[in-house]
Amino acid sequence: MLADVSHELKTPLTAMCGYLETLLMPELALDAATRERYLQTLHRETRRLDRIVQDLVDLARLENGVGTLEVRLFALERLFEHVMERHEYDARARQVTLRASVAPEVDQIVGDPNRLEQVVENLVANALRHSTSGGTVEMCGRAAGEAVVLTVADSGTGIAPEHVAHVFERFYKGDASRAHDANGSGLGLSIARAIVERHHGSIHVTSVPGRTAFTITLPKHHHAAETGHAVRRAGNPIARFRG
Repeated sequence: MLADVSHELKTPLTAMCGYLETLLMPELALDAATRERYLQTLHRETRRLDRIVQDLVDLARLENGVGTLEVRLFALERLFEHVMERHEYDARARQVTLRASVAPEVDQIVGDPNRLEQVVENLVANALRHSTSGGTVEMCGRAAGEAVVLTVADSGTGIAPEHVAHVFERFYKGDASRAHDANGSGLGLSIARAIVERHHGSIHVTSVPGRTAFTITLPKHHHAAETGHAVRRAGNPIARFRG
């Protein structure tokens, strides 16, 4: 992990140092457009470095059980709506259809809505990046015995079989699903798994050409005692998640 982290931090730092050294050369006269481009690159790499550091801190806290989950009863449909609204423009630009469905028996579930939205958000953003024009990305919530099952599926090209087992590893680059882009730190799926496990759940992926599905299984009744917060139940207003 230390080797991976060192490599990931070195990449933006190297770019930043190079551009800064160039900007500080007194003998080099840069035109306004070039100077602006260099400064924009510095700004972008600084933000990327900040994302990596923040995600590393987030992951370390989650994996070590530091901090509490804000567990309450919330509307799963509303969580899906938040994610759909956030990606509406991107989906339309890519000509990808976003769909969401929630079975009546899991309309209200128990958990930390902000953290679980973070998980779904990551999966949907990843699915959109790997969906082709005319494809679909679907969010689904259903019950399975004593569990709540959330699925994010896309109709993209899929993940190669040899990479499926590794997609939740930090900074894994063997597959396109783990490749970095301007908006990612390479830790999104690792953080998603850590959040789900803090909810005493599990997450796994299945993939064939034309369908990749990330499936999250959560207990219907969260172990609130381990979060530091009691779950809001009857006697108090139901906390429908509004963000």
